[in-house]
Amino acid sequence: MRGAVMLAMVALLRASAVEPAQLTSGESAHQQLLGTNTPAPVALWPGRPPRFVENAGPEVVTDEARIRNVSVPTISVYLPPPEKRTGMALIVCAGGGYGGLDWKTHVVYAAQVFNPRGVTVIGLKYRTRPPHMVDNAGIQALTLLDAGRAVRLVRQRAAEWQLDPHQIGLAGYSAGANLAMNLAAHFDAGDPAAADPIERQSSRPDFAIGLGVWHWRQAASPFQFPSNAPPVYLVHATTDKPVELPQQIKADLTKLGVPVRLDLFEEGGHGVGNLIPTRVQHGFPPAQWPELFLKWYANLRTKKVSP
Repeated sequence: MRGAVMLAMVALLRASAVEPAQLTSGESAHQQLLGTNTPAPVALWPGRPPRFVENAGPEVVTDEARIRNVSVPTISVYLPPPEKRTGMALIVCAGGGYGGLDWKTHVVYAAQVFNPRGVTVIGLKYRTRPPHMVDNAGIQALTLLDAGRAVRLVRQRAAEWQLDPHQIGLAGYSAGANLAMNLAAHFDAGDPAAADPIERQSSRPDFAIGLGVWHWRQAASPFQFPSNAPPVYLVHATTDKPVELPQQIKADLTKLGVPVRLDLFEEGGHGVGNLIPTRVQHGFPPAQWPELFLKWYANLRTKKVSP
């Protein structure tokens, strides 16, 4: 009986993970660029994802480990050592104007900073255009499916990865920040009647982080947040125009009574949140945002549990 249970568990894991032998050419190239410690991707959906594009062509990976032409979304789980894990997970949406994902700069470098602090970093490889030939609203709607599914999947497998299902956040850079704010504004509680256990989970992130949040250079915020939106932490540079966008997001959330913090820096430009190793090592002010965020969020949780 025990053997049958183990076989069933292995089959379940294989159904949700992309095995090393099944890696696409793009994923294989990506792992070769980033090294053997790169975690294998986990498929968001078994089989074809919703709104799948036929004959999309292979993913393209540049020498800088940027990914383009994404048609099959996945997550990659960068785990801290077991003895350091705090239970917090940060799902990271790399930037790239919805046309690509700057994976090394935004995901790998984030893992190098957060893993030693006990935080699991999960890179979200969301879909891009091309191959999805849609307008701005269309790519936002498509990637919202991927981000919501990622939160559900991580929450459903939290015990497996030693995570607290109530400390799962979403962070994004540039277009990835657009996606993070989009999910913070459009989430749901899950479908308790769904046949897929992942779909029964809530897609609401426990917090959202916007790093150089961007909306096609528009100053007005398009995000209509509900009163139960998650806490939001924003990092922006005063030279990254229009700075009015994060300021309006903060004002809108403040009116709703949603915890929000905006840290503005005079340096960094649109890459203000990038955790490039030399920046981290030399104390570049914007590269200190992880510590600022963790302290702010810990204070919020302390207030929440206080009598």
